[in-house]
Amino acid sequence: MVNYILLYRIRKLVKKVIKEKIADDEIRTTPRSCIGCLADEISWEIYYLLKEKEPEGQKEEAEEKGPASD
Repeated sequence: MVNYILLYRIRKLVKKVIKEKIADDEIRTTPRSCIGCLADEISWEIYYLLKEKEPEGQKEEAEEKGPASD
């Protein structure tokens, strides 16, 4: 299951870094470039990398618990 809160936080940080790099002229933009699109792509890649590095014990515990019921 996708943790959208974590993904949103990653995206927010990535977008901030991209804007800082643009301001410092480390990254150039074009009329067709989309900062949000670039941030989305990078955020998903970071999210998947974090999920791959998650310890096996945590993955198994999450699968055993299943969806939370109130």
